[in-house]
Formats: sequence, structure tokens, C-alpha cells
Amino acid sequence: MQHSTHKSANLVCGIDFSRFSKHVQFLSLASSVLGLFIVYGYIQEKLFHIPGFRSYGWYLSFIQFTFVSLISYVDSTFISRSPKRRELPPYYEFMILSWMTVGTIGLSTVALGFLNFPTQVIFKSCKLIPVMIGGIIILGKKYTLYDYCSVVLMCAGLIGFSLADQTVSPEFEPKGIVLVCMALCFDAVFGNYQEKLLKKYPHYTNADIIFYTYSFGSVIIFTWLVATGQFLTSLKYAAQHKDVYPLAMIYSTIGYLGVQCVLALIKSSGVLITTIVTTMRKVLTVVLSFIFFTKPFTFQYVWSGSLVFLGICISIWKRNRIGILNAISSLIRSVQDFASSHSTPISKLDKTVLQV
Repeated sequence: MQHSTHKSANLVCGIDFSRFSKHVQFLSLASSVLGLFIVYGYIQEKLFHIPGFRSYGWYLSFIQFTFVSLISYVDSTFISRSPKRRELPPYYEFMILSWMTVGTIGLSTVALGFLNFPTQVIFKSCKLIPVMIGGIIILGKKYTLYDYCSVVLMCAGLIGFSLADQTVSPEFEPKGIVLVCMALCFDAVFGNYQEKLLKKYPHYTNADIIFYTYSFGSVIIFTWLVATGQFLTSLKYAAQHKDVYPLAMIYSTIGYLGVQCVLALIKSSGVLITTIVTTMRKVLTVVLSFIFFTKPFTFQYVWSGSLVFLGICISIWKRNRIGILNAISSLIRSVQDFASSHSTPISKLDKTVLQV
């Protein structure tokens, strides 16, 4: 019985959200995801506004992977410890996941050295494109008209956003597009492989998965930095700019908490609700980026971003049409039940009021 209780728990840094009602879980986790990742994006962009920092994306990824490894170790060992924590993990499988994580997070972070932050976020929102291309070429899958419409809209929006960036942004380099597209390809495989590991090893907590993944990932990035001669120059740069390490550590901590909240939201509210929340987070992140950080602006950003957002909405609708309709029906019923429970029957009204 103990094992089943643990399995139903929904832990975020030792807090079991399964003890709360569904409404409380959704409100607390969804607001945490929105708030944490908006701050995460703000700090990430702030780091890349430090003079000369654009060349040190890999070093930021190294700090992030190392610090998250430490946080997740403390969490998995002392806070969210699972019953079978002493079992040796399947190292080769976590190594594969680590390479995918490095490709997803590392390449998208490095891409910020060559792109505007909103452009990077817009590109990262279009994971469906490499998923579909891979499905057609590798698996011979057939897709519906909804899928093709979604991808065409996303591609048109990405092209428009890239052209706008190229026109008005002094930081734009085509290399950034290549890097963020490579990160997208890693991300398309990463999600499926991570889900496979979570199902295959259910006794490992989210903190366990993150610890092994980021530990191996930090070794991979460290090896790359040393092999390319970037490690010593990165240390010198960070020593000259005292705000790099504090911001990087806050950035890493918030990122870790955000990932934990996303995984907990998936467990409590499902993939559909989580996808909608994370999509809204990306929209808010792009809007706030233009508000908080001075950058060139053109209306082409607006219509290009709208095309991408519409493509994402079509994709969500196609994959979760029944769930969305059920959710709308459930919401309407809840409103009707609330209205009927708070209405006063005519028979109980004061007759004098009726006469008036």
C-alpha cells in the first residue's frame, strides 16, 4: 500500500499537490508555471544584454546544468526521495537523454547570441514541424489537413519573423536560425524519449530523472568547452563581470522549479491544459520582452507571431478536440449549477415585491 500511495503523489520540491483539490492544484501550478518561466525568460534575456555575453552561451548552459544537478540531487535525496532510490540507474539510457537535453537547451541558449529573444521563443514554439517531417520521412506517417494547415501557418510565421529580425535587428545572424532549428529537432525527440523513461522506470521521481540527465549533460558541455578552448576564456569573462554568476544561479533555480511545476501540472490536469498554459506563457514572454528590453520593432513581428500562434491553436484543437469540447461543456455546466444554486425561487419572493 505504501508504494501505491507514493505513486499517486504529485511532488514539487517535497510539496504533495495531490492533497489539494483539482481546482487548487490547477490554479497554483498554472500560475507557478506562468510566473516562473516569465521570470526565467527575463533573466535569460538580461544575461545576454551584459556587454560581450553573447559569445558565452555554452558557458551559461554549463552553469545551468551543473547548478540544476546540485539542486536536483538535494531534492531527490533529502526531499522527494523515492522508495527504490538506491537502485543503480540505467546509465546508458540517461546518457542518451542527456545528449538530447544538451541539444535542446544548449543549442537554443547559444542561438540567443545571434537572434532576438522573441525570435528564439517563436522558433521554439514550432516543435510540430520537425515532428511531422520526421514522421513522414522516417515512419512514412500520413497527416491530416489540420496538420498541414498548422505547419504551413507556422512556417509562414517563422519566415516572416526571421525576415523582420534580419531587417531591423543588428544582432541577427543566419547561424542563429540554424542553431535554433537544430535545437527544435532535438526537442522533438526529447519529449517522447523522456516520457518513455518515466513509464519504464516509474519508481524514479522527476528529481531523479533531472539529476542524472543534467549531471551527464554538464560533463558533456564541460568536455566541449575544454576541447574548444572556451572554458578558460569563459572563466576570465565571468570573473570580470560579477553579475554573471548570481543571475545564472537564479536563472537555473527558477528553471528547475518551472520544469517541476510543468511535470506536476501534466500529472494533475493533463497534457491539453498544460499545453495551453505553456503556449500562453510563450505569448506573454514575447510581449513582455518588447516591453522590458529596448529593441527595434516592426509590425511584421505582430502578424508573423499571430500566424505561428494560430498554427499552434489549430494543432492543439486537432489533437484534443474531444477534450476541449468536454472541457467547454463541463465549464458551462459548472456555471449553470452555480447560477441555479444561487438563484431564489419565485415562490419564495415577497408578494408585495411582486405587486410593485
